Amino acid sequence: MATRSPYLKLTLAALFWGGAFVAGKVALAHLPPVTTAFWRFAVGTGALLALWAWREGPRAWPRSARGWGGLAALGLTGIFAYNALFFRGLALAEAGAAALVITTNPALTALLSAALLGERLSPSRVVGFALAASGALVVLTGGHLARLAQLDLGPGAGHLGGAVLCWVGYVLLGKLVFRAVSPLTATLGAFAVGTPLLAVAAAAEAPLTGAFAAPGVAWAALAFMGIFSSAVAFLWFSEGVVVLGAARASVFIYLVPGFALVLARLVLGEPVTAPKLAGWALVALGVALTSRPSPGKGTETG
Repeated sequence: MATRSPYLKLTLAALFWGGAFVAGKVALAHLPPVTTAFWRFAVGTGALLALWAWREGPRAWPRSARGWGGLAALGLTGIFAYNALFFRGLALAEAGAAALVITTNPALTALLSAALLGERLSPSRVVGFALAASGALVVLTGGHLARLAQLDLGPGAGHLGGAVLCWVGYVLLGKLVFRAVSPLTATLGAFAVGTPLLAVAAAAEAPLTGAFAAPGVAWAALAFMGIFSSAVAFLWFSEGVVVLGAARASVFIYLVPGFALVLARLVLGEPVTAPKLAGWALVALGVALTSRPSPGKGTETG
């Protein structure tokens, strides 16, 4: 079970991130975008803090200024900058164009982790990434790939491109930071740095206290995103990076559109088409191929 545990956790992390798309629609019907992001991570920080106090506590904090700098870098890139840029890009570009961020993150992470961290990118894993990326595109376009040429990024292109780079930076930096501190402490540190910065950005958008007037369904959505899509998913993804490496952990992100598709059907009643199901099957095949241990090896550390 120890070997399979990271695969299960990464799959569930993708499920929770897919659920964030559905919960996000619910919350955004009542709250502004950055305000939604702030309260999501405020709830997530509280959940992580409780878990951290129980499992590790202050003794787990880094012992050097370099370690603290690493936590600050994680918070700036993966929590604050990524969310601020993504939600800004989402407001300026078509939703389909913004969703393409999901399909570029894993491939870019794999290429840079191979170039900068020396992670092995075998031919079978290259094929797996290609299959997973192709399947994700089929899911996002409903099987009509010609739509990709019609997507209008508009003025949001720069923001979305910046969001991609910030997420990749978060993953690659995390691989280095996790050598000095645990994934739980690193994730909490990142949340603790990024969430106050989101608060400042959200306050410039609208009064933070305005969220208290939102209905219970909006807060239920925020609670789900904060606990499961943020605290649990980020922690389990970080643990996956430690065990499998940045590239192999990132390929599980390709599962997010498929999970979002199924959950949107169950919760919002959105249609599920045969091409989308076929695309998700390609994603699953690509993830399985990419995640397979190299011959003669068990679980890899990347």
